[in-house]
Amino acid sequence: MIVTGLSEAERQALRKAAATWTNEEWSSLLRVTTGGADAPPIAGRYAVTAMVEFQPVYAFDPGREYTVRLDPARLPTSRPDSATSVIVSLPPAAAAAPTTVTRVLPTAGVVPENALRFYIEFSAPMSRQPGIDFVHLLDDTGREVKNAFLPLDADFWNHDHTRYTVFLDPGRVKRGILPNEQMGRALRAGREYSLIVDSTWRDAHGAPLAKSYRRTFRAGPADLSAIGMKGWALHAPGSGTRDPLVVTFPRALDHGLLQRALGVETRKGGAWPGDVIISPGETEWRFTPREPWRAGDYNLVVLSILEDVAGNRVGRAFEVDMWDRVDSTAVPERATLPFTVP
Repeated sequence: MIVTGLSEAERQALRKAAATWTNEEWSSLLRVTTGGADAPPIAGRYAVTAMVEFQPVYAFDPGREYTVRLDPARLPTSRPDSATSVIVSLPPAAAAAPTTVTRVLPTAGVVPENALRFYIEFSAPMSRQPGIDFVHLLDDTGREVKNAFLPLDADFWNHDHTRYTVFLDPGRVKRGILPNEQMGRALRAGREYSLIVDSTWRDAHGAPLAKSYRRTFRAGPADLSAIGMKGWALHAPGSGTRDPLVVTFPRALDHGLLQRALGVETRKGGAWPGDVIISPGETEWRFTPREPWRAGDYNLVVLSILEDVAGNRVGRAFEVDMWDRVDSTAVPERATLPFTVP
């Protein structure tokens, strides 16, 4: 985004001011938004060359409209001219296959009523539009559950913008908190719900999704206990093969954290590289080594950041009753479960 028509004196004054101006001062002069001139400015960097240039932190979305407001009175050599606003429409990108929602996690048919988050996965990178406006939770009467999701200033995407995390409001999930006492949980055990993703959500090319997506599930009883590893079952492979190590859990664990909170090492502590597949339902973790197993002793490494669908961690529940005796013992950052490849 560029602004031309400034005099040499105005450009020189701006160059001097650029050394000390804050982003707030820059945006009072040149403001770029996606929701009208009074909306919060999008983040970016300013530079003064033969013109004033604005470079957004993230690339502009093709096919989207931006409002650009210039206030000459904010120049170091103030002009008496009034502020002006224009709408800039970016052309859509070249035609590509329509983007779709590929799945919503967790995939289990029954989700605990105190679930904390859902992951929405897409077939291609998405735009940087705030995602919460395009996600809705409907109950079994077809009515939208109001205030179900946590409104956040920042969106939570993976590195390539193909997986979005939407959080159920923890204030409604956790007992004893005012929103929970006033409204209860967004999910109620025994009832059926649908998570809807609107087709109007635009992808990285500025095109809407191919179609809306619906994920229907039933809410089950709350999971209130810490993750315990005693109920885990490890099925060891044979040496000389690349058969997977299979670990099964008695309850569903968080899909995103399962991908980075578990690993394999030799008993001497050397990492054993491999690839992970998480089975539908998030109750099975399969680790395929990149080279054949060698006979010997290994450890399944479990980091304490691992959570289940309701936010319970290894050795620590998400919520603790205020009348319960709280164990203040620190939970180790990692734990190991031994297994042997015969």
